[in-house]
Amino acid sequence: MQNSVSTISFSLIRTEIFSGKTVTHDDISYEQACILYNLGALHSMLGAMDNRVSEEGMKVSCTHFQCSAGAFSYLRDHFSHNFSVDMSHQILNLNINLMLGQAQECLLEKSMLDNRKSFLVARISAQVVDYYKEACRALENSDTASMLGKIQKDWKKLVQMKIYYFASIAHLHMGKQAEEQQKYGERLAYLQSSLDKLSEAIKLAKGQPDSVQEALKFTMDVIGGKFNSAKKDNDFIYHETVPSLETLASVKGAPLVKALPVNPTDPSVTGPDLFAKLVPMAAHEASSLYSEEKAKLLRDIMAKIDSRNETLEQFMDSLGLEPDSVDNLDMYSHIPPVLMEKCAALSVRPDTVKSLIQSMQVLSGVFTDVEASLREIRDVLEEDEAGVRALQEAVGGGPAAELHTQAHAQTLAEIRRDLEKYMEAHEKASFTNTELHRAMNLHISNLRLLG
Repeated sequence: MQNSVSTISFSLIRTEIFSGKTVTHDDISYEQACILYNLGALHSMLGAMDNRVSEEGMKVSCTHFQCSAGAFSYLRDHFSHNFSVDMSHQILNLNINLMLGQAQECLLEKSMLDNRKSFLVARISAQVVDYYKEACRALENSDTASMLGKIQKDWKKLVQMKIYYFASIAHLHMGKQAEEQQKYGERLAYLQSSLDKLSEAIKLAKGQPDSVQEALKFTMDVIGGKFNSAKKDNDFIYHETVPSLETLASVKGAPLVKALPVNPTDPSVTGPDLFAKLVPMAAHEASSLYSEEKAKLLRDIMAKIDSRNETLEQFMDSLGLEPDSVDNLDMYSHIPPVLMEKCAALSVRPDTVKSLIQSMQVLSGVFTDVEASLREIRDVLEEDEAGVRALQEAVGGGPAAELHTQAHAQTLAEIRRDLEKYMEAHEKASFTNTELHRAMNLHISNLRLLG
């Protein structure tokens, strides 16, 4: 007889984001990958929702963008890239760099809000440029371009605009640092470069929302004003040579963000287990047996407890004690009056213990004398009885002699009965005397303490 195992087949159907095509797979890993992708997309949307005008908003947005990068990184490193175009290596790298770039933007805004040193702000801004350059390289890849379709050009234009804009911000703050170091020629070179890069950003910003256009125009006014002021100061006051930008040190980025790791098995991420209540029948049976054995054990223990409680109640009744009086600890917080009276009585008679010991010694002597007397009487009585028996044998069986010996034997018998009575009383006295000595030896130290 053969056992047949049936398998359940299923198909997972999803729609690609960029191409709009329907993708079907029968691998549960594809479902997991889709959930991770959606998790990354959700964090990116949450990061973009805040307008980041407050310090807290900047921190929250920065965290969301890093979580998004973490989800895409986990997807890139642990799942197949052949499921769909959305999950290809190139697209995931693009997403990761876009998320890290936006997270670094949040830190740049925070550092500018906190008036950090110009050189640090320049390095943070330069790192934003580096992240977006990586994203731009991914967009320029022919495979990526074919995957993204029409939106590839729009994305590339937007990313290039950001590259020029944040490069302009980096050189603006390098110019500020040069001014702080009184290098006015370098300041003018950096500000000129900042102005040029901002002009390129404005050209690429055509078609962007009005808010972007206004922000770029405001930045142009600020940088243009600083450039004109710096040029006038150098022309009329400092007369320093303006070096070419290529001769100046390049600004190295300072990466302050990272892809936060994602654990797909973390309940705080995945939520409760959907199959937590799906328990095998064998486990149910084992649990039932365990419950029965546990109940049986509890019944046995409770029966023993009830029996011991009943025994304890009977013992308490025999002692005439009430549970309340036994549990009342206040009654033991002071010395009973009766004990105080006994202590007072002993204290006025300091020789009580000594007298008791002497009395016990006298009693012991009397006991010894009585025992010796009883043994002596017993010996004399035995000699008389032996003499009577010898006399009976000597005189024979005459009536007069027999009458005399019977009378004498009767007298000895009465004496024997009295002796046995006294011997029995002496034995009882011996037991009482022993108990008295034992009790005295047991309590003699307590009596001395009370005295």
